[in-house]
Amino acid sequence: MSRDIAVRSVDAFELAAYRDQLERLYRKCFSAPPWHEPEERLAAFQGRLEQHLSNSGAGGVVVADEDEMVGAVYGWPAGTELASGSPFDDALAAAVTPTIARRLVAPALVVAELMVDPGHQRRGIGRALLTRYVEDWPAAWLATHPDAPAATLYRQEGWQQECEFSVEYHPMVVFTWQAPRRTGSSARRAARG
Repeated sequence: MSRDIAVRSVDAFELAAYRDQLERLYRKCFSAPPWHEPEERLAAFQGRLEQHLSNSGAGGVVVADEDEMVGAVYGWPAGTELASGSPFDDALAAAVTPTIARRLVAPALVVAELMVDPGHQRRGIGRALLTRYVEDWPAAWLATHPDAPAATLYRQEGWQQECEFSVEYHPMVVFTWQAPRRTGSSARRAARG
């Protein structure tokens, strides 16, 4: 990453203030292959963002190159049960086994969106966003298109592919992540602070 690029953690309130920049970024990322999202779904992003940010503990990490947002990741702490009521939530719940479902609830972190401007990809921004966002969590999960370039990043970073499912005719794949377990002297150092 360039030294002019600033990475910072933000809460739901700050993410809401970036809604126009996030929508522009979303359009750049999801109108292209493999997503090919139609205009009505792209236009509905701000409504989904508002709904996402209403989840308790929602927050994220943003990356700006000078004043331009070039990357963002956001989500929220998972609940004690899988969510339901949306096409995505219902399709996911129908696709996962009980074993997988246990990895998608608390204490896991839900990664709702990870976006990097196509003109800034392959510079380590996605990796930096994801690493920073999950670093204080014991586990995390996300879903993406199986052909998304980010799927390669998730595998390289140790995320495990759990299952595939479809939402409104779009193929999806679920990835989970577990924080490395501390053993021996590293665990004792962490306990001492």
